[in-house]
Amino acid sequence: MVRAITLLLLISLHSIQAFADNTVVVQTKGSGSSITVQQVGSGNVTGVYCGLGSFDSSLVNTHNCDNATIGVSIDGSSNIAYAQSVWSNHDSQVWSITVDGNDNYAVIDMDQDDNTASIIQNGNDNDALILGSGNNNVYKIEQTGDDMYAKFQTFADNSDIWSTQEGTGNHNVFVFNSNQADNNSTRVIQKGSGNKDADIFWYNDADNGQVVLTQQGNGSHSANMKFYTDDYNVNVIQRGVNNQAYSVTFDCSANCTKTISITQE
Repeated sequence: MVRAITLLLLISLHSIQAFADNTVVVQTKGSGSSITVQQVGSGNVTGVYCGLGSFDSSLVNTHNCDNATIGVSIDGSSNIAYAQSVWSNHDSQVWSITVDGNDNYAVIDMDQDDNTASIIQNGNDNDALILGSGNNNVYKIEQTGDDMYAKFQTFADNSDIWSTQEGTGNHNVFVFNSNQADNNSTRVIQKGSGNKDADIFWYNDADNGQVVLTQQGNGSHSANMKFYTDDYNVNVIQRGVNNQAYSVTFDCSANCTKTISITQE
């Protein structure tokens, strides 16, 4: 599923390039690569591909991209940043996208082990997506502003997912742990004014999950969690001032060993 989503994103990226004010596309290979991209303005597109032949299918699965450090910085509105490192020999990487502005979209797609993916967005109406697989990885999305959306889709073991949202308007987080994604932890913090919604799903055989969700501030607080798996611990804290509408839903298929703590204030 991750690869299918990636293909759609690649098609969209190449289509949008024709209409972008500025376009940067970097394709590299080799262990220890270091890439920094900075764009200022509106309507820009950045694409960084490490190890994968995004324009030449013959390069797939042949490039080494271990120990790479990739940084993308965007200052402006209506921009797209896409960073991809998939297939083999892509361990111990550090990828980061930092965005200041409104109506921006950032994506990191990476696999293999011991990697860190980070997206930081400051502004309004920003979206962020991290796709990941492998082991011992860290995935982070930090968003500040008005009306924000963060999505994680992982096929990883022994990994950490962090999401922080602070500001006004709507706060939305979606976390999907797929089949056999074991020993993962998810920490979500949503605070400020406006409505807050967190959807967290653990699918078949994604065991030993840890979830900590904190929602605080004005507006409604909603947490929807479904666990089709065994052995998980969940801690939910929802607190606010006035006119709060709280909802927490848990769904476990069968034979679940679970510890659940819910605090509503």
